[in-house]
Amino acid sequence: MAKIHCGNASLPSCLITFIFLQFLPHGNGKADFSVLGPPGPLLAIVGQDKSLPCKLSPNISAEGMELKWYRDHLFSVVHMYKNGEDVYEEQMEEYQGRTTFIRDHIARGEATVTIHNITTFDNGTYHCLFKEHTSHSEATLWLKVAGLGSVPRIQVADTQDKGTWADCTSAGWFPEPQVEWRDLRGQMMPAMTHFLVSATTGLLTVMSRVVLQDKAVEGLTCSISNPLLPER
Repeated sequence: MAKIHCGNASLPSCLITFIFLQFLPHGNGKADFSVLGPPGPLLAIVGQDKSLPCKLSPNISAEGMELKWYRDHLFSVVHMYKNGEDVYEEQMEEYQGRTTFIRDHIARGEATVTIHNITTFDNGTYHCLFKEHTSHSEATLWLKVAGLGSVPRIQVADTQDKGTWADCTSAGWFPEPQVEWRDLRGQMMPAMTHFLVSATTGLLTVMSRVVLQDKAVEGLTCSISNPLLPER
């Protein structure tokens, strides 16, 4: 039988110390597992779906755990899984009807939330939290959203007072794209470029203009590219 020794302390103080120790919390929430996310940023295209995978290390089962994907703070819930089912009461309005929880490999600690119909507002940081009783761990994910705009359209205008210029317009870009004008010889041309942002979609419309010398329209090109999609 275990014995409690209080040294020279009086019995009442001994009892108080014992009771205090009994009510100290067991553990500090530090988990015996860690959560891992993708090693680098994830690229998502506007209008498409994107999966946010997370997994446990070691690869123990997460079936009985509470799993939560969230944005800036714990209450900005993207998707939650608890007690073996999806929980939607705390989900942010902008993600309602747009997420799917994939638990095919949850027995080995792997789970994924897929966001459907990606928008520019999905761009940024995410966290996935795995919680078991008082133990928890989480990983951070970075989602980079790219929007590929429409084919550039060139219009040329000629006026007596302002000379000749060409306008290049294209819509549906994110983030801010790179614009290049080139002449017949392939030389880059200085341009004035502006961007308009849609308040509803966050997508950018490009408006770029060059002044033409000697009405040199032949061979004129306007190229617009997304810095996240250099090959497109």
